[in-house]
Amino acid sequence: MDHLRDDRYILIEEGPPSTVSRSWTALDSEEPQWIVAKSASFPKRSSKEPHDIVKELRVLSKLSHINIIPVLSHFKDAGTSLLTMYLPYIPVSLSQILASTYFSPFTLTSSPEPAKETDMVILAKSISFQILRALAYLHDPTRCITHRDLKPANILLTPEGRVTLIDFGIARDALGDSRGDLWPEDPERMYFEVSTGPYRAPELLFGTRRYDAKAIDLWSLGAVLAEMFTALRLCSDDEDEFGSDEEPPVNGAQAGDPPFVVPPHMRIGASETYWFRDSLFNGRRDEIGLAWSIFKIRGTPTKENWPTFRDLPQASSVEFTVVSGAPLASFLPNLPPSAPAMLDLIEKLLVYPPHERLHAMDALNHGWFEGGVVLSREYPIEGDERVLFELDGRELQDIMRRILR
Repeated sequence: MDHLRDDRYILIEEGPPSTVSRSWTALDSEEPQWIVAKSASFPKRSSKEPHDIVKELRVLSKLSHINIIPVLSHFKDAGTSLLTMYLPYIPVSLSQILASTYFSPFTLTSSPEPAKETDMVILAKSISFQILRALAYLHDPTRCITHRDLKPANILLTPEGRVTLIDFGIARDALGDSRGDLWPEDPERMYFEVSTGPYRAPELLFGTRRYDAKAIDLWSLGAVLAEMFTALRLCSDDEDEFGSDEEPPVNGAQAGDPPFVVPPHMRIGASETYWFRDSLFNGRRDEIGLAWSIFKIRGTPTKENWPTFRDLPQASSVEFTVVSGAPLASFLPNLPPSAPAMLDLIEKLLVYPPHERLHAMDALNHGWFEGGVVLSREYPIEGDERVLFELDGRELQDIMRRILR
């Protein structure tokens, strides 16, 4: 959300890890354009561990992929002790798409609408394919780079529908030279304070410092893909909207919810209301609460479904009620009836044993992508017969416009 604005400058985000702004700037004598500047302190004493802009610049500078944000330029200011990266401005986040009532196969009365379902399937398939292409590139054995903070806010889209992964501030580069990084990471003592809320893999919640970082990305991706199909909930910033005995909306999917959840005291279209899509798991709680929200859906870890769970450092620090979990589909009321393969893909990513999660390269060959994947015309891909640049006369940018209207 924009906080400060004038004609040529917008402060996008300000926090302990970094400051992100958008400005109308000309780089290297080129024509002025909207550029994003990400600035953070480079002395360790004033940076927030494990966020590391020095490592982020190092990692991004050696990557080249259409679905990963490129660095246009950078500047190190010794006087202010700030390192600034200049990045392309990408106008849409996946969070915006998820908050749209048009990104659903149903009308607001929960009646099926074939045109909406078609649009949703095309866009969901394109987004998931492009994210997987980026992860397959990063996870390739020649690179061994992991993002470790996949979430809708870090997945941007151009108006043409091209996906761009951003924010590599807590990425792991297993093969790179980390001697100049702010927070070099020992493979025997990896950071478990990575990923965000409902997208954190369950092994991170029990204090492990040795884990498969690729599997962390894969679990997060499964949670992101699931969120495409959870319920849209009508919310309000007006505290008076909640009665004395009522709590604000939960931030986690509820089994059996309809596609659109409208509290009885709220009115669709009221100026103070907005739509918010539930995350699959509840990230508003502490680590134990998040773990329990995962277990209620995927089942309590057992010797059968997660043989190595008790090997995690803090796995024995608390006892959970044993539950068998629930059908994942019951938490995804916006899953299109024509997309059962997507449910199978999500199931294969949200698996407890990290080594059993479907790898990004294998996931690209999943049945979900049969029948064609629509990409923007700028996408440089050849030899894949599944790739289309239009379907029934419509391009990806046309579908983007309809969903974001």
